[in-house]
Amino acid sequence: MAFSFNNFLVIALLLIISSSFTIVKADLVSDVCSKVTSPTICEQALRSDPRTKTAANLEALGFIAIDLAQSTTKSTINLIDSLLKGATDPTLKSRYSSCKENYADASDNLAECPGFLKAKDYGSLNARASAALDDPDSCDDNFSQAPAEPAGLKQASLKLQSLCAAIDVISNNLNGL
Repeated sequence: MAFSFNNFLVIALLLIISSSFTIVKADLVSDVCSKVTSPTICEQALRSDPRTKTAANLEALGFIAIDLAQSTTKSTINLIDSLLKGATDPTLKSRYSSCKENYADASDNLAECPGFLKAKDYGSLNARASAALDDPDSCDDNFSQAPAEPAGLKQASLKLQSLCAAIDVISNNLNGL
């Protein structure tokens, strides 16, 4: 009887420990995203990638966030190209061209991020992610007056800003800030 009770205790303890590790992993995304301006958008963007379910630490989550930010930048440039082709209004053409430059700059900044994360150069990672965060915001500023920014472009901007902010949070946490 004592033997089976001891086995029960060991199994129960192992279940509690293993479930707490799962909870910690699941909270990694929430912890990071809770520190950005748009936590819901951040969580949706990060959780859209199945790799976040197995991200064991901030570094792993950082690589995922960088990948997603780069992908978002590329898809947004494609969206802007499409908007440019369909635009007849010279004001919109000018704004879209400016936005394309902004997103190209974001792409350049994000391209350097994986190397900085791998090298544990968190200060440079933060600087590049912050610069990339400013680029979609600059695009948004082009639409402060009518005509309004297309909804798809605004959504892409918010997503990229949230991902870049998440990279900033991750770099700060890894840097002990």
